[in-house]
Amino acid sequence: MAERPWGLAALALLLAGAAAAQEAGIALRPEDRARLGALDASVGQGLRQALATGDAGQVDDAVTALRGAPLAADRVEVAALVGDWSCRMIRIGGMLPAVSYPPFRCRIGTGAAPEFEKLTGSQRTRGHLHRDGGRWIYLGSSFVAGESPRPYADFPAGMDTAATETLPDVAVFELLGPDRARLIFPAPYRESLVNVLTLSR
Repeated sequence: MAERPWGLAALALLLAGAAAAQEAGIALRPEDRARLGALDASVGQGLRQALATGDAGQVDDAVTALRGAPLAADRVEVAALVGDWSCRMIRIGGMLPAVSYPPFRCRIGTGAAPEFEKLTGSQRTRGHLHRDGGRWIYLGSSFVAGESPRPYADFPAGMDTAATETLPDVAVFELLGPDRARLIFPAPYRESLVNVLTLSR
């Protein structure tokens, strides 16, 4: 099994942001604070594995998913995000150097904390986008098609993640332009070191 990028330094990166999250009314599980704090470590380890052992196509998919500088969070207008998106999942590191899936359908709803949902495919996610200090984060639930997602707030701290397919999802949401965005899921509980869900329309 691939080594998980935990560590005191990674956790410290998010402690300052935790206060901002609490002010915004976002109750982050401690494990998810740690995962968000490990984002750069997860991306770095995943890309290192892809570059070391992946073929040219796998490397290209991984790099392309992460290419591009995001807009500043305060420039993201929620109204501009609303609607249907084409989305594509790229898993990087872990069981495989990188693996890409065909396009799926995703949707972003309205509201101060807009709902995000991956609508197609066997593995789904549903949750909400939240302002967290100087960035947007996604808090949701991964689940298998045909099952019901679980509200993020209902996931307890220290849960046994090996016992269920319905798991807490946490990601950083980045808008790259009017018609491009991505969600970066650090240290997911299954298969990979980092997942990137690219959005386009």
